[in-house]
Amino acid sequence: MSELFDLEFLYYFSNAETCVWEAKINGLPQAPPEKVFHWLYYDRASHEFRKLGFKSMDSDDDRHHRQFAEGELWFDATEARLVLQSSAGSKEIVLKVNEPSSVPVKLVSSVNAFLRDQWDSHQ
Repeated sequence: MSELFDLEFLYYFSNAETCVWEAKINGLPQAPPEKVFHWLYYDRASHEFRKLGFKSMDSDDDRHHRQFAEGELWFDATEARLVLQSSAGSKEIVLKVNEPSSVPVKLVSSVNAFLRDQWDSHQ
């Protein structure tokens, strides 16, 4: 069995259908940022993860913006809005901002397994 990562959740957004995280893998001092920091999208109904392709970040006062290959995320201290682009058009998802330490244990395990699979398949 593969060793578990030492994960730190930097951001955690959710609603009844979706979770979005920025997870950091600790203990990788020589790794490039794209191996250490991971933005993840989780569909609760299908139990499927998707790694979002990070492109850029920006902040203006208390409002933050992240741009991904798949769309954009805007957030402040209370609310986040994720807009995903696809060939069918765009989909806006409103999310609640949660304390990063409040990610449920079962989801922490699932995130760890997903990232381990991603890591192993790209080595």
